[in-house]
Amino acid sequence: MALTVKELQALTAVDKGRILTDGGSLKGQVYVARDGTVTVQFRYAFKFGKASKNILIGTWPRMGLAEIRQTRDQYRAEIQEARKTNGLDPIEQRRMAKRQQDAAREVELLKIEANKQEALLEQQNRLQHIAARQARLTVLDLFNQWKKFDLVNRADKGSEAERSFNRDVFPLLGGMAAADVTKAHIQEIVDNIKGRATASRDMVRTAKKTLADLRQMFGFALDRDYIDSDPTARIKKAKIGKDVERDRILAEPELILLFQKLPIAGMADTSQLALLLQLATITRIGEVLSARWEHVDFERRIWTLPDTKNGKRHEIWLSDFALDQLKQLHAITGLTPWLFPAARAKKDRPDFADHVCEKTVTKQVGDRQRPGIQPMSGRSKHTDALVLPKGKWTPHDLRRTGATVMAELGAIPDVVEKCLNHTEEKKVKRIYQRAQYEGHMRAAWRLLGERLELLKSYANGEAGNIVTLKIA
Repeated sequence: MALTVKELQALTAVDKGRILTDGGSLKGQVYVARDGTVTVQFRYAFKFGKASKNILIGTWPRMGLAEIRQTRDQYRAEIQEARKTNGLDPIEQRRMAKRQQDAAREVELLKIEANKQEALLEQQNRLQHIAARQARLTVLDLFNQWKKFDLVNRADKGSEAERSFNRDVFPLLGGMAAADVTKAHIQEIVDNIKGRATASRDMVRTAKKTLADLRQMFGFALDRDYIDSDPTARIKKAKIGKDVERDRILAEPELILLFQKLPIAGMADTSQLALLLQLATITRIGEVLSARWEHVDFERRIWTLPDTKNGKRHEIWLSDFALDQLKQLHAITGLTPWLFPAARAKKDRPDFADHVCEKTVTKQVGDRQRPGIQPMSGRSKHTDALVLPKGKWTPHDLRRTGATVMAELGAIPDVVEKCLNHTEEKKVKRIYQRAQYEGHMRAAWRLLGERLELLKSYANGEAGNIVTLKIA
């Protein structure tokens, strides 16, 4: 008698193991799971040849009773057809095909696993190769790594360190493995730099700066296990020599002479204006050359430096003298974002014009204080155009000179320090001074501007005799 769905649904745990007959050689066995769920597994019994066989049809209630019977009927039809044609057992053929399929899948899985292992081994070999290559990085390779990850955080993106290394480090060590560099190599670099010293140019500070950069680079290499030891570790800065602190100040007679020489020194108008602007604002030459017009407020007479050497925003009050230099400059470069735009775009960004190199004016001033020396290729032929009586001077000396003039005109030292944008060590005093000295700072810049205007007028024959300050 055929089973009904209700009979199946009425089964309970007590029916576990019971054999149910549905007819047509279809029988089901009752199973009970741990949670009490009742299922019935149906098998179809048949003979093929002299052998009695059975095959799993399906499990209720995962398959409905009607679906189980339909599947049984399909198998029975295949078996009857095979008997008529004396063919092979179709059920056995199915089982063989399944076994072959499982075997093929197993082979495929083994291939996938083998490929994974091969890829893993290849990756490990590649990483070992990279590690071995990195362990033998050349000094030039190491510098490029250091520049990419560390030097890029410097204000100049590492350009000054790269210039120094191109001159003093790479010619000697560039192609050498970083791991092979010794103390003797570093000492040779330091000695070579010191060997370039002249009567007017001390190289101790340059040697110490290069050593400091080398120490940072090899420290970077140590952190990444590129090298086992730091070749700079036992070289002490103190043994290189004492820094000679530069204290060059232009006396007022020299300033008068400078006003006379600048227009005929063969320098671009923008370079002359940069020097005069620096002198009037006592800023750093790099801050002048990298300034943007958006930070100059002609109406309020304020020039803002948003990012300075000490990381602090700095506001400069513009005297009439400083304002006049900026107005002249604006007539030349005011249509660009920069006070001093570069003549050419960057090589890596042909569509992007930058400001001029921050070293350009310093180089121009230096080129014009080399009397009796053959002009450098591609540089100014006016080798004595800016020579002054008391010796060589640099743009940075103008900053020191302007600050000294301020002090001689009565500005108190703390005010001068604030105008120079030097940072007060004590936080409370630093905050207090900002408000307390704002008016005094404006007065100091005004006095400096008036004095420079007077000296320039005298230099141009537009003023009578003046009593010069004894600032040097």
